[in-house]
Parts: sequence; structure tokens; C-alpha cells
Amino acid sequence: MMKEYLGNEYSSDHLRNFFLYWMKGMDNRDEYESEDEWRKANDLDCMYFDGDLCADTLMSAWTPIKWVADCLNADMGIRFYKRSRNDDDPHHDLKILAEDGDLYLNPEHRLVQLLNRFLELAELRCNFILLPCREMNPARYKSFIRGKAVWLCDEVPSTLAHLYDRDSLGRFFLGEDGEVDEDRVREWIYREHLEPGFELGAVNRENILPLLAEQNPYEPVWPDKEDEIAEALEYMIGFLETRRELLEDPARGQGFGSGEPGTVSYTASAGGSSKVPMAIERAFRGVMENESEDSIISIEFDIVSDIPTEQSDTIDRCIRKLCKWYGKDGMIPYGFKYKTDGKMNDACEVNAILHLKSAHKLLLNRSKKAKVPVADESSLTRPEGITSDVLWELYKKFSTQKGIQVWLNPDKNSRGGYRLYAAKEATLGHGETDYGVGSMGIELPWSRKEWIDLTLIQSDTGSLYKTRIITDALYEGSDSAEALLARNYMKLA
Repeated sequence: MMKEYLGNEYSSDHLRNFFLYWMKGMDNRDEYESEDEWRKANDLDCMYFDGDLCADTLMSAWTPIKWVADCLNADMGIRFYKRSRNDDDPHHDLKILAEDGDLYLNPEHRLVQLLNRFLELAELRCNFILLPCREMNPARYKSFIRGKAVWLCDEVPSTLAHLYDRDSLGRFFLGEDGEVDEDRVREWIYREHLEPGFELGAVNRENILPLLAEQNPYEPVWPDKEDEIAEALEYMIGFLETRRELLEDPARGQGFGSGEPGTVSYTASAGGSSKVPMAIERAFRGVMENESEDSIISIEFDIVSDIPTEQSDTIDRCIRKLCKWYGKDGMIPYGFKYKTDGKMNDACEVNAILHLKSAHKLLLNRSKKAKVPVADESSLTRPEGITSDVLWELYKKFSTQKGIQVWLNPDKNSRGGYRLYAAKEATLGHGETDYGVGSMGIELPWSRKEWIDLTLIQSDTGSLYKTRIITDALYEGSDSAEALLARNYMKLA
């Protein structure tokens, strides 16, 4: 799109492309009758969406340019502005960077190299989204929250965090009760493929990945130190690369039930609308058991039924949950098509169609982007207080395998159901050895509690859950890891 807009002036210098794009847009505003008409013809976001005024740029290109340019020229006291403040020519700063960029932005510097990679992505479709309403566009840059001006500057983590605040961006997702409808938030995030902004792809306010380590995502930041700017650019590049892969996945655009080469189908029947989710799960399990997991790139469902249309939301949530359960490192991308004549019937047919790709399964999050701490086993040191070999082996497994999945019965009783979770963090702990007097009147070691505290992410809701795997190290005998987990109402997926 940038190439079409700039024509012959477009080049492989993406930094210069953006400067020319902004100058051209500023110079021709008077040629249009209204701001809306100008946007439709000159804003990349609107151009990508055929003039839709609900379009928006996901990540500002100018903001990181200013970070880098100001940082690298701080010793000379130079600061750069998109519209110059120190010259009669409003394009002064853009022109000097476009014409003599190497003087101010050394192409060998790591920040400039990261910036160039980001700008290469920033002009592509992966950097543009559709908002639920156009009023959200300026609010992503500057919002008034409880009477106070807050500059979000289009920062993605802050955007995601403020979606859950009814006094901020959450006001665009209110339910009938006047509170933020988190289902609507989640649906918009899935629609726009913003899942890479969440740890392990689990969409929940607690799982938002920050721009900088240890940052509260709700609080926007303006990095001004070299390491901070590099970290922020790496986040932005990783996000857009992942989103680009999702948007360009060729399987997502294929027709349902096409029967084309490279697909397999599995059909199940359901005896009534209430049984549809179970039929879907049977179909899902059928294809997952018969196909190599590494070859699955996406799953498409074709629901042929005479059940009411209201069931479509329930079916969609069921499919999404299954795609998370089986996605392991992320969520398997999926498509969903629902056919009905609006009448109730006692039967329906569920077709699960898998599109296969031999190279790899497209994952929503890769380990370097999810920022999940993953340890090398050789770097782990067994604490002196941990005497249980079984517990130590389990801890190593949780610490070295990113997002390892477990089934857990959170009610911890024989009647409760098991749910799927992904492990986020594990820590070891132990108590003191308790002593008691034996039958011979001699004081003996009686018990010693040792444990792993686990922080888990529930796969179908994204909510955090904390639990403890506990053992008595003096009495575990020849217990296996499986037996220890079973006693704690858990099992590895």
C-alpha cells in the first residue's frame, strides 16, 4: 500500500518512505473537502480497509523513530518533531532525516537496525486494525480517565490493558449492565489477531505482556535509554511478525468442506442442540488422534444443523476452547461456519476439516515473544532443603518446558471435573522435619513436607490459578511423578 501511495518515490529505505508519506499527506490536506475524505485517500489504515473510517494504525511509526533519533542525538541536544517547532518549514525535521539520515541515525547502530526492521513491518497490513467504532481511534492516543489526561500513544500493551477499564477504552465494550463485557473484548481481540500480546496467547487482563520487563501494562511508558528502546522495538517486531504470519496463513482463506488436496475430514453426529459441543469434541479428538500434530496448521469447522442460531456462540466458544487445549504452545487458528434454517431439530452433523502443511504448525506465540521464563536444566541447582527426587524431577520439567500442560481437578475431589491448564511459573519450598516419639520411646523423624507452588493459566478462560504439589519426602518411597501428581489431583497432558 505504501508503494502504491508513493509511486516512483518508494524505495527499500523504509525510514525515508515514512518521511515522504507524512510530508505528502500534510501537503495535500487542502485538496479535500473534509478530514474524512482526506483520511480515506491518505491514511494507510483507511487505504488498507477501503476507506473504512474505523481503521487504525496498531503501532505508531513516528513514536519509535523519535525514541531512536532523540536517544542517538542527545549529546548534541537535538530533538526531532514530526512537525518542526524550530523552523518556518514544518517539514524541516522530516527533511533532514530523509535527506541526511545517516548523519543522525547511524545505519550500523543496533537501534537503527531494529528500527528499520520495525518500519519494514509497520507499513504492511499486519500493522493495521479495525476498531469497533471510530471514536476509539483518538482515545488510543490520548484518553481522559476520571478527569485526568492519559497519553497511551497507541502503545499496544496499554491499549490491551485499558480495554478492561470502563472509564477508559473499556467504554467501547460495555454490556447491558454498564460494565465492560469481557466476552466482547475477547471477541474483538480474536477478530483482530491481537493474541500475541498475551502470555501463551491466553486472552485475559492478567496475562498482558508488557512493553518492558517489570512494567505494569496499564501504565504507558516512554523509553529513553538505549536498552529500553531496544527491548521495546524487539517486542513490537515480534508482535507484528507473529500477526503477519496469522494474517498470511493460506489455510484461513480456503473454503469450508472444499475437499481439496491436503485436507482430511472427520464427521460426527449429535442427537440434539445440547449435544453439539460433545459432537464437536468427538470430531476434534478424532482428527487429532489420526493426524500428526506437527502437520496441523489450522482447523476449520462446518456445522450443518437445524438448531437455533443462538447456539452459534456456544459452538464457537467450544471450538475456541478445544483449539487452545490442543494448541500447546499457542492456539491453533481456526475457522467457523454455521448453517441453520432457524428451526429446532434432533440431529446435526459436525465436520472438522484439517488443512495440513508439512513444514510446521503455525503457533500463536513463540517462546521468545511470550516471555515465559524457560530455564536450561544444566543451570538449575537443587536447593539443599529439597530431598525428594520425584519432586525435583517434576520441578525440572515445569521449569524447562515452556507452557507444559497439565490436567487439574481444582475442586480436589473424586466428583470434580478436570480442566486443562498451562504452567506459567514453578517455585520450590519445604517445611522443617517434624519429629515424634516411636514405640520404643526414641525420637524419630516423623514427616517432612516439600512442595512445588505452581502458577497456571486456564486454557479455556485465560485466568490465573495457583496450586501446590505437596509430598511427604519421608514416605514417598518408590513413588513415580505420575503417582505424586495423581495424589494432588493432577496429570500431565
